[in-house]
Amino acid sequence: MKNRTVAIAMLAISTLFTSVTAANADTASDYKAAVEAYKAAVKTWQENNKAQQAAYKTAVEGYKKAKQNESAAKKAIADKFKADISASKAKTKAAVDSATTTEAKKAAQAAGKVEIDSIIAARKVALDAVVKAGTAPVKPTAAPNLWPLQGQQKHLKLKEVQPQALLN
Repeated sequence: MKNRTVAIAMLAISTLFTSVTAANADTASDYKAAVEAYKAAVKTWQENNKAQQAAYKTAVEGYKKAKQNESAAKKAIADKFKADISASKAKTKAAVDSATTTEAKKAAQAAGKVEIDSIIAARKVALDAVVKAGTAPVKPTAAPNLWPLQGQQKHLKLKEVQPQALLN
């Protein structure tokens, strides 16, 4: 009788350990598959990231050159505008000073204002014709979330449990 009880106990214990071991083996193989998928995804991301970084570097260099060209063109337009306005003011002042009658002075001032307006319009047209640098290139994203098991953990810490959640 004793042998029979021991045999049944041994059979029950071996059944328990076998099912736990099989469950652990399934979990371990799932984990290994997830890790392998993660490694493959990281390798793919690294290869893509190298290409994206090289393209970004080229785009930044082109953007910097475009910004420099835009800035140089705007500076040249501003310098020309300042010189033209100074010359126009000097010419208008000389015309007003040389005029003998009030009507001649008013006509010289009106001609000076028209000339300044045409210089301003020319500057506006020139600024509109300047090629804009466009938008700055966007830096490639940092490492994405490649871990396939992310967010699947159902473990709660005691701090994360809200009292209202326990009541519902």
